[in-house]
This record gives sequence, structure tokens and C-alpha cells, in this order.
Amino acid sequence: MKKYDMMMQERVMILEKKTFEISNIQSVEELNHLSLKLNEQEQVSHMKISKESIVFNCIDIDALLSLIQGVNKEHIVKEVIDGSKRQYDFAQRKEVPHYFMFKNMVTEDDIYVLINQIQEDSKYHDIEYDPKNKILTLVSSQRDVLSYLRKELFKINPSIEIMEHRKPIRSQDVFNQKYLNRYIRIGIFLVVIALALITSKDHNQITPILWYVTMFLLAEPILKSAWKQVKQLKFFKEDVLVIGAFILGIAAQAYVETCLAVILYQVAAPFLNKVLEKSLFKIDEAVEMPETGVRYLDEREEVISLYEFEIGDTMIVKPGETVHIPGKVLKGPSDLSTYSNTSTYELVRAKKGTLVSSGDVNVGEKPLYIKITSTYESSNYIELMNIASAAPVYESKIEKYTKILSRFYTPIMVVLGLILGIVLPIIDFHTYRSYIHVGAVLLILSGALSSDQSTSLGMLAGFAKAFRNGIIIESSLGLDSINACQTIVYDRFDGVEVTEEELELFRKLSHMGRTLVIFNDGPVALENDQYTIYNDLSVEEKLSKMDSLVGPIVYIGDSFKDIELLQKSYVGISRGGLADSKVVENSDIVLIDAELNKVYETFLISRSMRTTAIANNVITVLMKLVVLIGVISFNGFPLWIAILVEMLVSATVMYNSTHILE
Repeated sequence: MKKYDMMMQERVMILEKKTFEISNIQSVEELNHLSLKLNEQEQVSHMKISKESIVFNCIDIDALLSLIQGVNKEHIVKEVIDGSKRQYDFAQRKEVPHYFMFKNMVTEDDIYVLINQIQEDSKYHDIEYDPKNKILTLVSSQRDVLSYLRKELFKINPSIEIMEHRKPIRSQDVFNQKYLNRYIRIGIFLVVIALALITSKDHNQITPILWYVTMFLLAEPILKSAWKQVKQLKFFKEDVLVIGAFILGIAAQAYVETCLAVILYQVAAPFLNKVLEKSLFKIDEAVEMPETGVRYLDEREEVISLYEFEIGDTMIVKPGETVHIPGKVLKGPSDLSTYSNTSTYELVRAKKGTLVSSGDVNVGEKPLYIKITSTYESSNYIELMNIASAAPVYESKIEKYTKILSRFYTPIMVVLGLILGIVLPIIDFHTYRSYIHVGAVLLILSGALSSDQSTSLGMLAGFAKAFRNGIIIESSLGLDSINACQTIVYDRFDGVEVTEEELELFRKLSHMGRTLVIFNDGPVALENDQYTIYNDLSVEEKLSKMDSLVGPIVYIGDSFKDIELLQKSYVGISRGGLADSKVVENSDIVLIDAELNKVYETFLISRSMRTTAIANNVITVLMKLVVLIGVISFNGFPLWIAILVEMLVSATVMYNSTHILE
């Protein structure tokens, strides 16, 4: 529970792309001129244009500064972080030292291979490895050093884990001292708790002191964590609040049950971590990338890692399998589905000399022997993973609303707990003495909502579900924001006659509780009283129509001429896979599967994510209300039961968050 944020950060790959906003744009002409200039830049993607500002993603904002100021020096550039904007600092990044340690390392040869690779990159220097203490140090100005090293180390040996430490690590032999201190603490604890139990019968004044010492000895790890949080002025963190609850529990003379609550609280953390690990494992399974392929060498087949394939090797792709690495067909023939790369439904006859791309599917009856012309790292599969892994970097609206709920909930509960547990007993101890116990329970309940943690997990599960179904989420804001949209604009494939599958899709979309508008560019004009249909409109006319529609708008398009429409929409969905990189960059969601029904599935996943988040919030609040009613009705409500309920609710909502994958 308390380690949740750290574990989630380790699971999510942090990419270099960031979000920026340009404001203080003086005129429409200036807005159009600047948007055209930015569109010409390859690194600029996901551009959204409003009346007075432009929001976009890019890798290196410093490279665009001269372009932006060249249009107007008065433009203000702000970086958007978790929905908040701050003036961007164009100053050079400072170089800082980094310290890394390794787990599951059998031989140090792999580490030296890693060192040789990063030494070739000028962004990293002063690279040193201490073999005695297994510590790697380097100096760099990059912000994603750990992500880079994990990627490189995975290619060398996937079983080795690398961890970063924020402070220098000192080598010292503390084995004997460590166990000596442990035995001393155990001895002190046994003496103190024995004295506490003996004096409890006589109600001696020293009894509460002895029980406080007992509680503090049991809660030492929690105390250390709480003290760090207090020094950082984080008074509403869970460990701080729980320590306050335990102090009130001893003051209420609930000695034994408070100590039981301390033990249960510390047992709950590893239990919840196990639940979290199991949930993350389910997500990993859903987005599992291919790891091996079949290489044909010296007239025999061998299964090797895809990262081990070199240019010139021969890979065998059997019927029903996907081409993972691009190349040229040496032996066939067979039929290929190339939709994910070309957005065309027609099968391609792959024979000797045919060039194939990663993502193509062998739908024929014979295996294909392909000569590799590139590396796995540069394949479209890796590009898909990079796109998908960027989505969790941005906080979704569901997560923001849940955090807002927690932000108000926690202070209110803390204030009530302090009033009942401290203020009222100080005013009149004899009358309000029993309220100290109530205040302790309220402080336990005041911890962050379990749904706050599970919402982020639910978003990751939604991305994984989409990825497994051929739906690539480029922005969590896009998938979540579908629920807020009032109008669906479906732009049909150019020059293609309407099919029964497409008509069925229209029927499903029209029953989503939103207005369905169809832009038809097919060879035959469409008419239907159930939908709003516009035939043969130019891009300018489509943009004008979108201005007149009830927003927010989900726009579904597929080609280069749709980029302005994707930018203008609240959520942009592009069909056709990776056929056009500029279309992909300006989309919130990319469909790489040939089935039209994937459009409808995208809406279902978005709705399911929202429903799960709401259900988790309701479960959490209801259970806290049940405990609150119990403590008000029964002043002797045990602290350990409150902690047990919190633990079970947290486990339940975590499990429920990944239920979408089943």
C-alpha cells in the first residue's frame, strides 16, 4: 500500500516526449502560421489548436525555441505537467551523478558489456564500476538514465535488474553490528512488554509509558517513514496518520489492541504488495511483446531472442504468425495481411524478393523465409510499445477526480479525528474520554482512498486490454476523455463502398448515447434518417461542420488529409495502423487491427474503465462509512479491525481494477 507509488513508477517507462503549450498568440494569422511551422517539424506530434494557444508534444523544446520566437518573441512557452503549467526553463540541464546497483547478477561480464556500450554515448561520462560493492556510477545531464540502462541491460541479460540510488552508497561491513543491534532490541522489547503487562493490573502511572515504548519498538519502521514525511511537511501521509492513531490508541488505554493494530498494519504492506504484483503480472501478460523467433541457419531451425537477430540472418515466419523484423522474402510464396502498415485490406502475395515489414501477418498456408534487413530495435513492434508506454505518463481525468476526492476527504477526516481524539478530551476529559478511541479510528480511516491507488492500476489495465486488441493508446487523456464526448464523427475510407460490417458499426455507435455524424467520401452518396450524413465534403468544409457540432467531439479518420481534423477534435482516433507516421503522431488512439469493430471496442474499454473507477470509489467510501458507523455506535471498536477492513478494501479494489483483462 505505502510502496504502491514506487512500484508503479518502476513499472512505467518514462519517455522523453513532453507536453508544451504556446500562449499569448496575437492573431488568427499568427496562429495559423505557427501551427504550419510546427507541423513541418518531425519531432512535433499530437498538436491541439485552440483559439489562442497551441498544445503539442515534442522531444526537444530547445530546438524549437528559435522557430517559436521567430514568429513572435512575445510567445509564452509553458510545460504541462499533470495538468498544471509552468514556465519552461530553457537553461542547460545540469549534470548530476547517478548510482546504480544490480539484482540477479550471476556474472559481472554482462555489466562490463553494458559499460562498453554506454561509454560510446557522449551523453554519459565518468563511468566507473566498483566490483567489490557491485555499484555502477556515472555522470549525465539526461533525465531518463535509468530507463536507458534498463533497455540496454535487457538486451544483454533480461534476468538482471538494475536499481538507482539517489545518494552515494558507502561500503561497510555491518553484518555483526546489524545482528547485535537486533538482539539488543529484542531483549529491550521483551523486558518492556513484560513490565507493561505486569503494571497494567495495578493501573500504575508508568503503565502508559511502558506501552508507548512497546508500541514504538513494534512500529520502528513506520516511525522512520513517518519522520521522513514530517520533515518533508507531508503531514497527511498514511504513515504519519497511522502513528497518530496508535498514539491515541495507547492514550485511550487500548494497549493490547493497539499493538495488534501495529503488527497487522505492517503485515498488510507485503500482502498488498503481493496483490499489486499479481495485478501487474496480469497486465504484463496482456502486453507481452514477442521475445523469440525462429532463425534458419546451416539448414536447421533454432529459437533465439529477437534481439539476437542480425542483418543478413534468415527468419522463418510460419502460417498465422506475425513478421517481427522487416526483411526480404527468400522463399515462399504465401499471402500477407499488411493492414497494420498500409491500412489496406487487400492481401499481398509474398514471394521471393518481396519486402515485408514488422507487423505484417502470414495468413497463407506456407512458411516464409525472410532475410533480415534491419534490427528488432528499429522495428514497428518496438515503435508500438514506445507509443503505448507513453500513455501512462499523463494523468487521466479519472485519476485527477479521484485524487481531488482524496484531497478533500483526508483533511476532513483528520480534523474530525483530532477534534474528537484531542480537543474535546482536553476541554472535558471525564465527559469525552471515550472519544479518544473514536479519534484514533478516524485517523486510520483518513488515509488516502484505496480507489486513489487502484485508479492508476485500472488505467494501466485498460491500456493493456486495448493493446492486446490491436488498439494503441497514445495518451491516457484520450482514452479517458471519450466518456466526456457528446458527438462521434466517423470519416469513412476514401473511395470505398459501404459494407455490412461498416453499417453494423454505425448501428453500434449510434447506440452509445451520443450523436453520430458520418463524413462520406465513398463513390456512392449515403442517405439514412437515423444518422447525420455529409457526402463529399472538402477538409475545409469538414472543419466548418465540426465547429457547428455539439462538443466535445471524437473524430475517427485514417489519412494524411485528416490531420487537421484529428488536431481539432477532443479525441482523435486513427485507423490504418502505422501507415503514416504523421497521422499516428497527431492521434490519441491508433487502431492497427483491420477489423472495423475495433472502433466500437475502443468505446467499450473506455466505458469499462470509467465504470470500474466509479465502482471502486463507491466500494471504498461505503466500507469507510460502515466502519465509521460502527465506531460511533460502539466506542470500543477495535483499531485492528479498522486496519483489517482497510487492507481488504485495498486488495478488493486492486483486484477489481484488472478485472477488465479477464
